[in-house]
Amino acid sequence: MRWTRPNWGIVGLLTLVALSAVGCGNKEKETIAALREENLRLTADKDNLGEQLAMAREKEAQLLLEMDAGSEEAASYKRKIASLEADAARTPSAPVTTSAQGWEIGVKADRITVGGDILFSSGKVDLTQGGKSALDRIIRDLKSSYAGLPVRVLGYTDTDPIRKSKWKDNLELSAHRAMAVVRYLASKGIAAKTIETIGMGEHHPIAGSKSRSRRVEIVVVKSN
Repeated sequence: MRWTRPNWGIVGLLTLVALSAVGCGNKEKETIAALREENLRLTADKDNLGEQLAMAREKEAQLLLEMDAGSEEAASYKRKIASLEADAARTPSAPVTTSAQGWEIGVKADRITVGGDILFSSGKVDLTQGGKSALDRIIRDLKSSYAGLPVRVLGYTDTDPIRKSKWKDNLELSAHRAMAVVRYLASKGIAAKTIETIGMGEHHPIAGSKSRSRRVEIVVVKSN
């Protein structure tokens, strides 16, 4: 049998391919491990939010039994619950999913945000024509995908204090803006008994953006 000298170029190429395959395998394993770790973290965050929400609801029920339902302390717990529900909509147990219509899909709630500058002129609570058009699209979703489910309408402002206005403060302005949205939803056939209006004021700004802080969030609660 005659010995044939190996083609070292081909041998080297095959070695590189083999090593690359091993490297890709390792990278895939690292990616899978990282995704599993992130999923565990998000699941823990979701569970923590659920516990906070349950405690806040229990406290609210107790307050409503013990005091005037319209008191500021009771209203404060309503705002806390609404904020937790909005957070739940942002904190799924998997990477955030946004529907084609712009809804953020959560585990217990789905959420959509409309810019305050689209809905209202500065310092006003009357809906603009552009704001009504934006709400019309949301109303179609509420009727087709979320019929009969509880709806929270949360009004937010930026952190600039009100100086010359008919509104006492940002909390009052945000509440009236949320009510304007609720009235429009009801006028278009969304059952008013399923909607709750909550003014959040300036206490939950979006970092680095006054314009984005001025907003209305519509949260649909899928499960309590």
